[in-house]
Amino acid sequence: MSDKKPQSPGIVFPPPLLFALIGFGGWFAARYYPVLRFEVPLWLQFVGTVMAFAGLGLEFWTLGLFKRAKTSALPWQGDQALIATGVYKVSRNPMYAGMLMLVTGLCLGLGLTLSLILIPFGALIIDRMVIAAEERYLTARFGDVYLDYCKTVRRWL
Repeated sequence: MSDKKPQSPGIVFPPPLLFALIGFGGWFAARYYPVLRFEVPLWLQFVGTVMAFAGLGLEFWTLGLFKRAKTSALPWQGDQALIATGVYKVSRNPMYAGMLMLVTGLCLGLGLTLSLILIPFGALIIDRMVIAAEERYLTARFGDVYLDYCKTVRRWL
């Protein structure tokens, strides 16, 4: 058996695409089947907008941390550094949390019933398939440093 460390987590499907499919799929379905859309009161539009912008802000913040660490934010590429600063002190996966907040806020603000039903399934797929693969990779790549980090920082929030 080889002691060679993996070069990447082996993710082949871009996680943002899953959330985009859920959002656009719900929007597309609601165009043709109006029953799949609900009337959104102004206060819920506001909540959705704030949530979407918070998610987008979280995305930009994490991308900045990746850039500063000179490592890739793309989950199918290998990491040059373990980021444990900024929002990564609170969550091991703030980028996915940001994506989740962004799509949930948009779908909530637009009243997309189907999308809101599908979002938890998308989050479950990301958690079980993508994050699990990334955690195996990071454990192999960074060893005890990563395992110690996992003991003090939550997976999501």
